[in-house]
Amino acid sequence: MVLINIHESPDCFINISKTQDNVKSKKYAYAGIAAVVTIIVIIVIFNQFNTTQKTTTEEVGNSTLNLDFSYEEANSNLKSTLASQHINMSNPIRFSSQTDINQYCHFLSDEKKQALIKYCTSSELRDKNGNFLGDINMVGSSTSPGLVIAALQSNPTLTNYDDVKTVFSAVINETVCQCWDKEKPRGYATPSDMIDALRDFHINGKKPNSKTHSVPLANKHFEIEATTNENGYLWKLLVAR
Repeated sequence: MVLINIHESPDCFINISKTQDNVKSKKYAYAGIAAVVTIIVIIVIFNQFNTTQKTTTEEVGNSTLNLDFSYEEANSNLKSTLASQHINMSNPIRFSSQTDINQYCHFLSDEKKQALIKYCTSSELRDKNGNFLGDINMVGSSTSPGLVIAALQSNPTLTNYDDVKTVFSAVINETVCQCWDKEKPRGYATPSDMIDALRDFHINGKKPNSKTHSVPLANKHFEIEATTNENGYLWKLLVAR
């Protein structure tokens, strides 16, 4: 299940219409930014959801085009890595029933494509002072994710911007590869350097949304996006095949 084709229309995604205030269930109380992320955020589309494909839902779910790790492995490793950087990642809330997935992990406006999502996890992120940063969501088949979405909010003065870079660097290292130093995608020495370049471009620009577009790395792709909102800046990282 390949989850990214950045060249396709974002119309497959639900617009930013949900906010934390709309998330009423305590079961998913910290899905706020993720719910917001459903997203225009993403200018990426699940190309494994290509409507021309004849495969069944089961075949799609078992596809070798899923990301090459399990939900448990990625969430556990990220939790440990971020803890060493003084960022607390909660144990993930898991959703496997179609009712819960439709309510809490409804990332696609195309219902046929949304129906192919069979499993979803969401974890809350907080800084060393206990302040809410955002969350990390993984969706895909019942065995492994096809898309990872990290969404974090920074204030207008970017005082927690370093935490954004720490989280995104950890997610790329864990879910894409530990090969940045060797590959240096687009010539950037570190993930932080790429994020800094996006920050500068966004702040100096006039549009509310800025993004890196699809960045290939280790047979996968990722995209980083910055969006200006009333609380400052919403940062989004997407990882998929």
